Amino acid sequence: MRSQVRLGLIYVTGDGVPRNDSEAVKWFRKAADQDNAAGERYLAEMYFKGRGVPADNAEAVKWLRFAAEQDDAESEHNLAVMYVQGLGIPRNIKEAVKWMRRSAEQGLAAGELGLGALYENGDGVPQDPVEAVKWYRKAAEQNNTDAMNNLALLLATSSNASLRNPQEAIALATKAVAAANNPDYLNTLAAAYFAAGQTEKAIETEKKALALSPGNESYLEALQNYLAASGNR
Repeated sequence: MRSQVRLGLIYVTGDGVPRNDSEAVKWFRKAADQDNAAGERYLAEMYFKGRGVPADNAEAVKWLRFAAEQDDAESEHNLAVMYVQGLGIPRNIKEAVKWMRRSAEQGLAAGELGLGALYENGDGVPQDPVEAVKWYRKAAEQNNTDAMNNLALLLATSSNASLRNPQEAIALATKAVAAANNPDYLNTLAAAYFAAGQTEKAIETEKKALALSPGNESYLEALQNYLAASGNR
């Protein structure tokens, strides 16, 4: 079964053979039909993306569920996302939480990030910034840059004094920006600088975010706030 999955991946990537999504689907299906979780997950992905088969979210959910029920952490996460977004299945945030938690508890960074976001937003669970920080931190420790960004923003802006830590927020956001020059990460770094009383650095960093995403209204509003605080409106 593993060799069938490997062969499917070879056809997906075109590694040494012409890329052929239909052949990839054939081999993933052979593995999936033998209850191989990786085969089921890859087959679900092909249905989700419409590669080698017509796009079909319901089929993707079906195969993800088979894999998730075998404790495949990536499939648990992906199934949770399908529940959150109502793709191929009615939106069900309680089911999303269940599967995201199972993924997170296996140490999958994407699952930890997702569970943290659910706690931060109070989506399907009571809103709990302490739990959000816990799960974001676990994912950030695996170098997940989105988790670093989310954790930094919480630490910079939380109304909970026990969580608020602008200096750690600066360190985390700086690390995220170094890994990916993402305007959202720069926006978070600017917020962290501002929370730490470094208004000029906040202005400079927010301008960098705007350079990457001109006209972004939330970035413009943040910049105006920082300029006003500095007396340079």
